[in-house]
Amino acid sequence: MKKLLGTFPEFYYIGLGAFTIINDYYANSYNNYVALLITWLVFLQIFYKHKVLGLVYGNMLTLFSVYMLVNVFENYRETGSVMHFVSGTVLFGIAFIAAIGMVYKYAVAETKFNENELTITY
Repeated sequence: MKKLLGTFPEFYYIGLGAFTIINDYYANSYNNYVALLITWLVFLQIFYKHKVLGLVYGNMLTLFSVYMLVNVFENYRETGSVMHFVSGTVLFGIAFIAAIGMVYKYAVAETKFNENELTITY
């Protein structure tokens, strides 16, 4: 349970990215390759647990979450739609907390200098 809770930020962003990819494809018949790339990189981060990349991804996702929260607030000011405001604030508020958790997790992680288990050749 603790290990699953420790990977919650990655799984949250994988789910958010998968939703974005599927939504763009079915709504607009558009393949969102940027969302696909980011989702794939976060998925790989679950296995590799690279400290520097984890910090980079966490900081990028924090900036994205802040940008989207500001976008939700500006959209609410223009349209006054309470339902979009509440759903956007909850969605990207959780994303912001998950990104901060991801930055903290990789900031305090110990660096391992061993070759990764998935790339060892004999």
